[in-house]
Amino acid sequence: MKNKVLYTILFSLLLAFLFLPMIQEHLKVFKTKPLNGVNYVTEFPELTLESFSKNKFQGTLEKYISENFGFREFVIRLYNQYVWTCFNKTYSHFLVPGKGNWLFYTEAVNDYYGTEQYKHFKDAEIAKEEFDKNVKMMCQLRNILKEYDIEFLSFMAPSKPLVYPEFLPDRIKDTTTINAVEYYDKALTEAGFPNIEMTKWFRTMRDTLPYPIFPNMDMHWQFTSVYGYDSLFRFMNSLNDFGIPKIKYGKPYPIDDEIQNDEKTLNLMFPIKEKNTDYKLDVEIECDENCRKPKVLFVSDSFIWALDKHFPWEELMSDVEIWFYNSSVFKGFDRKSYKKKDINMLRDILRADYVVFFTSGHQWYRATYNFVEEALLALCVSDDMMKSEAARIADSLNISNDEALKKIKKQPYLIEGISNHDTPIIRNEKEIRIAQIINDSIEKDADWVKALNIQTAMQDKNIEEIFKIEAQNIIDNKTLLKDSTPLDEELLFEAEVKNLVTRWKANSEMMEFLSNKAKEKGMPLEQVIIDDARWVLREEAKKKNK
Repeated sequence: MKNKVLYTILFSLLLAFLFLPMIQEHLKVFKTKPLNGVNYVTEFPELTLESFSKNKFQGTLEKYISENFGFREFVIRLYNQYVWTCFNKTYSHFLVPGKGNWLFYTEAVNDYYGTEQYKHFKDAEIAKEEFDKNVKMMCQLRNILKEYDIEFLSFMAPSKPLVYPEFLPDRIKDTTTINAVEYYDKALTEAGFPNIEMTKWFRTMRDTLPYPIFPNMDMHWQFTSVYGYDSLFRFMNSLNDFGIPKIKYGKPYPIDDEIQNDEKTLNLMFPIKEKNTDYKLDVEIECDENCRKPKVLFVSDSFIWALDKHFPWEELMSDVEIWFYNSSVFKGFDRKSYKKKDINMLRDILRADYVVFFTSGHQWYRATYNFVEEALLALCVSDDMMKSEAARIADSLNISNDEALKKIKKQPYLIEGISNHDTPIIRNEKEIRIAQIINDSIEKDADWVKALNIQTAMQDKNIEEIFKIEAQNIIDNKTLLKDSTPLDEELLFEAEVKNLVTRWKANSEMMEFLSNKAKEKGMPLEQVIIDDARWVLREEAKKKNK
């Protein structure tokens, strides 16, 4: 009898073990902690004759199941803990475990051992040619921007493997390649281009300071970034005596931080105990009646975010833009202002007092994320010239105009007016003039901007298009839109609703939220979008009036 009860219990447990994942997958009975890192959602595939015959359905279904089986997060964390604890390994493709519980970026380790070059260039000679060309273009862009009183400089954040090489995994070093940071640092300095390279200084500091320069379980600099940023802003001010506020900081003190940022992406069951103590510096910004807060445009990698974390950056700068890897844009001091890169490049560059190419270590193999190429073309080449040059190149290479345009955007030196001079001799004068009028006149007049916002609804155009029309009216001495637009609050409100709706429709996450809301309420999606936009704007107006 006892054996029968025992067998019944064991069999029940076996059934529960077998069916619980399926129950969890469909009913989500238990809440599970989501995995850290970037997650790409695979939708359940639609079964059609075409998708089945071309094997698309089967592959997508397999991928969907692997991403959605019950207790997936728990199983992955358990397995990750097993390989980390027993073998000091991780299946995170961008992280490499070093000695003594130190973590490094895979590409940074490859850079230290001389193999990163091969991901980008066939050999050292090709790499050198590309590096030299980039240095020349950076100098050319700086020469142009100085005509508009804008300083262009570069900042190289420190490389963790170069500061703490003793904790790297053992590998054979390839001595036939070129290290990008070392080459760029020397070449930019010799070319007279302003730049700071922080690795040498941080490597010197590490043996004199009683605290770590880098956390062992985080690839990015943390509180020590204060030293680097202090150097950066002092250096910026030395270029033109701008009057940038001074940075003051005290002595570091330890803080409790149970899990360091990059440790989270390991997705382990338990936090790692053997970690450096984290520290913090109290930072103050001194600005007297003679100081000026600059507008700064950073083209940067992820090392830039220490500025947000460790600084009262609103006190240091009057405005800031961050072009994250030159693909995403953050405007102002709100990290939530993220959007895909959809900007007026000329306006944003010409609005800045400083443009800083801000990157680190292995990222220099991709310098400057095509920013310098895009900026040179925007400043030098008009739309008409771009079309004629594309046609010329298409004819000479026997390719389509679209293919020729793509080549020009990656290789501005295909245009002689750029390639043959230390300072390019051609300018996109019309568009530059329009950008300057918008920046220096229109945007600084609140009533003018209100009138043009109303025009966006009246003409069914976005605000950038209306700005350009108004700037052209100024150039042509025509009647201004602001003089023919009544400043009616209701018209302005509806225009703001329309603009907000347009922004939301370009945001996939927002549209998913609004679509679900429309389904829950049983209302048309368009009506839900408009109603929500009106509610948001009214709430914002209430907050402003308080």
